[in-house]
Amino acid sequence: MKIFRQLAIAFTLYSRIPMPRFDWKDEDMSESLTFFPLVGLVIGALVAGINCIPTISSLPSAVRILLTLAIPVLITGGIHLDGFLDVEDALHSYASPEEKQRILKDPHIGAFAIIGLVKWGLINAAAMTAILLHPASDIKIFLLYGLCFGVSRCLSGLTALCFQKAKKEGMLYEETKGKKRGPITFLSLQLLVMLGIMIYLDPLLTLFPVAGYGAAVLLYRYRSYKEFGGVSGDTAGFFLTTAEILAAVLLATGMYLFR
Repeated sequence: MKIFRQLAIAFTLYSRIPMPRFDWKDEDMSESLTFFPLVGLVIGALVAGINCIPTISSLPSAVRILLTLAIPVLITGGIHLDGFLDVEDALHSYASPEEKQRILKDPHIGAFAIIGLVKWGLINAAAMTAILLHPASDIKIFLLYGLCFGVSRCLSGLTALCFQKAKKEGMLYEETKGKKRGPITFLSLQLLVMLGIMIYLDPLLTLFPVAGYGAAVLLYRYRSYKEFGGVSGDTAGFFLTTAEILAAVLLATGMYLFR
């Protein structure tokens, strides 16, 4: 029952998929990140399904692309985009780390948040279109791309657990306080399994999104420490959003270079 509670908490926090209601316990909250990648696998399965199942994949290309773009937002409710928007505003304020923290708490959306959303959204749409419409795209490519949504959440969970926190409050702090060995171990195992499947599907192309994720993690640590004094729920949303887009861009690049 403990495992099911933690699973339900992960899906309740990070998706809009209905889950049973029950009283949350502190120890369940701190372990819920263990199941965070499963939300990504649901997204990835739907993305692959839309592009592999004949009755759906036969839809006009524009419809299929728009549906693929919409799935992550529909499943998550845009929770990660909320953090992305807050961080975009804070980063472009060029203020002190303390002032940036205040901006993160501001419920209003600034101009730079909208600009960042449009900019990164267009890049994501271009990369996704390139992947889906490439002549060599097949079920292996769609499965590989779908697994990227799980990998990104493994890395998001690991960075949340291992990186210095910007503040000792908020949802991310509550999820990552206390014992960390169990969640870190299980997240690492899930990451290795997903990467192993991706390598099996296409060893060469897997290198491209993996390189994107590696660069995203290093840049995330550097900027979050420098700009905010550590990571938070908002920066985690920013990391997840940008890392997935960067992985998609590099996957598309690899396909057009080597396929």
